[in-house]
Amino acid sequence: MISDKLEQAKINPEKDYHLKMDIRRIIRVIESDRDHSEMVENELEELDAEHPIYHLIESLDTWESSDHQEFESGINAALIALDDLYELALEEEWNSVASYSLLKSVEYREELGGFDPTDPFDEVLDFLNTHFHGESDVHLGQLGTHVRKMLEHLDEMDEDVINSLLDIIEDRAQHLKSDKQYMSERDYIDYQITIKSHLGEEVSNEQERLIETYKDEFEQKNSANSMIKADILERGVAKCQEFLSDEKENEWRLKIRELNKQAAEEMPVRKREVDVGEDVSRIIDQFKQVREDNTSWQALANLLYAPIGQGDFQASTENMGETPGANMLPKSVLSVEGDSVGFEPGMTQEGERAPAGYTDELNMANHTLAVALQRLIDDNLLSESDFYMVLTLIPGVSIQDEAFLTDALINFFEERYAESIHLAIPRLESVTANVYEEMGKSVTKNQGQVYHQKGLGGLFGLIEEDISTNFGKYLQYRYTDTAGQNIRNRVAHGQIQYSSTNFKLAATTLFDIFRVGARIINEYS
Repeated sequence: MISDKLEQAKINPEKDYHLKMDIRRIIRVIESDRDHSEMVENELEELDAEHPIYHLIESLDTWESSDHQEFESGINAALIALDDLYELALEEEWNSVASYSLLKSVEYREELGGFDPTDPFDEVLDFLNTHFHGESDVHLGQLGTHVRKMLEHLDEMDEDVINSLLDIIEDRAQHLKSDKQYMSERDYIDYQITIKSHLGEEVSNEQERLIETYKDEFEQKNSANSMIKADILERGVAKCQEFLSDEKENEWRLKIRELNKQAAEEMPVRKREVDVGEDVSRIIDQFKQVREDNTSWQALANLLYAPIGQGDFQASTENMGETPGANMLPKSVLSVEGDSVGFEPGMTQEGERAPAGYTDELNMANHTLAVALQRLIDDNLLSESDFYMVLTLIPGVSIQDEAFLTDALINFFEERYAESIHLAIPRLESVTANVYEEMGKSVTKNQGQVYHQKGLGGLFGLIEEDISTNFGKYLQYRYTDTAGQNIRNRVAHGQIQYSSTNFKLAATTLFDIFRVGARIINEYS
């Protein structure tokens, strides 16, 4: 409820982005075709009738319910409420709420037609100069949202305003370069290229900086596997091909071929014949196809139901007969850190083991999904707000789950992957149990006369039994089984290497949490 987030923001202004997310959630619901009357009524009942958020929700509901006919009590009242909310947010130091209020005010004024950006953008620039120069007080993603909105109106902006915007963009690009946040740095270099091209200025320096970001990222990932390094250069060629020198393009393409050969040697034998590029393209095409007729968050939700990024345990089991020698003998299981973390029994011993090659197949499937997600994000087809929207629509997710996962997403999109992973991993068990309970399924087990919640492995066992053997086995081998990756326990016990806390692990972990919730709901709703 917004009222809960409002109280939290009063206590801890630095966490006001949780309030912003809830305001955005209710606005999106009101603007959608869904029946929102009960939700609006429930939210308003818990809010002070004099609060700007109350007036904002009430007036937007009036505007949408009247098919945009009630101007004074509808959109005009909403604009006044947004102005009041902005002033209140500045006073309370709710910087994320202030940022969002400005953005929505601009968007609504655009929709009304005859938009003059002079005064609104002066206010936006004043806010950005105050909060985004140097150490930012506001979540970075919001700066990009404001910048992109202003870029839509370059023809109507004075040169002084444009130059002020350029200063802010350059300042942020330099911070991102220092922080080695190469994906985000590229976005801001792209913004500079757009503005300078509009002004008729030379952009060769910015183009060279774009090339440099891929070289820097490649050097940073020097110890990564060959496929990851090849993907960096492939993205670099695709992005910079128009201005990449023939010599540099040839150098990168030769390196890509060399790395792809090395990657094939690193793959398990059964996977060498698989074209991972085709698998990545298939995921991206599926996303784009849904996005054409819907929204990007609906395209993300659609991916959650697809059997991607998880391997095929049943097929691997059926193929065990093809390589019986690989499954006959027991073996120790080593983590990527080199520790002996488990033991797989041979076929003649009691106990279950993964079929030969399954763990390697799982790794490959994870990598394919991560590459697809990275490209969707790089191409601005998938954004942070899409994840938030899906999160708010999963019933049973607790306030605590939502709070931690919001922080995990913010850290993920700001490329602080270690922080994102450590925030997200503990919520996997909580989300799984809470959504199961929301669907009316028991998640307890009895030990004598005492009942306890099932552990994470037990919850995944429910998924294996009730939803999908492949999905349940995947979750067990990835997160809790010592014969697999055992990520949850390795993170919890401080056994994971810092170098392993990268985009791939962060992206696939968040994706898994979301799809656990989505697939439980789909099974029982």
